[in-house]
Amino acid sequence: MPSAGEQLANLIRRIGDHVSETGDGFPCDSATEVAVIGAFNREMFHQLCRDASEAGLVRSHGETSLGSVPGRGILSVPVYGLTLQGWDHYEAERKGAFSGHYGFLAMKFGDADLDALAKDSIKPAIKRGMGHDLVDLRDVPRAGIIDNIMRQQIRDAAFVLVDLTHDNSGAYWEAGYAEGLGKPVIYLCERAKFESSKTHFDTNHCTTVIWDTGDVERFEEELIATLRRSLNLF
Repeated sequence: MPSAGEQLANLIRRIGDHVSETGDGFPCDSATEVAVIGAFNREMFHQLCRDASEAGLVRSHGETSLGSVPGRGILSVPVYGLTLQGWDHYEAERKGAFSGHYGFLAMKFGDADLDALAKDSIKPAIKRGMGHDLVDLRDVPRAGIIDNIMRQQIRDAAFVLVDLTHDNSGAYWEAGYAEGLGKPVIYLCERAKFESSKTHFDTNHCTTVIWDTGDVERFEEELIATLRRSLNLF
């Protein structure tokens, strides 16, 4: 289950996203929100809402009717908004101010060498050397719109690795999104490709760790050293 802090972040996201998009208060049907927020049950979800209100993050706007709901009759639910402090929390969280204990890997899928490098080298090396997990979208089997899931994963990551060996447009986009959030972004590229044509001129002067399937050990050492320096982990 998500931690209490993660549940609070999910609640503030739900309210903030709804109010930003509609201009109306967020009608909170606990039957749905328990699962979305990640609470254990309705009682714990309602306690989370009370705690958020007492902390000055969430404001109640009374109740509203959702009309007749099949199997549940006429349903009235509480309506929530965010306080000024809540909006500050929402904006900071949306921009990635609160990081999880993992990194995100942006890369082209389907390349045998790169897939093997990610699975057998990059992920285990980061776990050994830093204690962080490293995830990509294949590690996140979650229902929902893939773009939104990707944004959330990047936003909550402690750092982002971006492989540009194939000049993948999606990887460049993910790098730009992470850079815009102020995340530490480390670029990766296969040696022969980088030496022949580098990467795009907006990134080829940025910190790039070069990999070579013939010298994986050296790559791992340089990657961990670069990450530790970027994250001030000494």
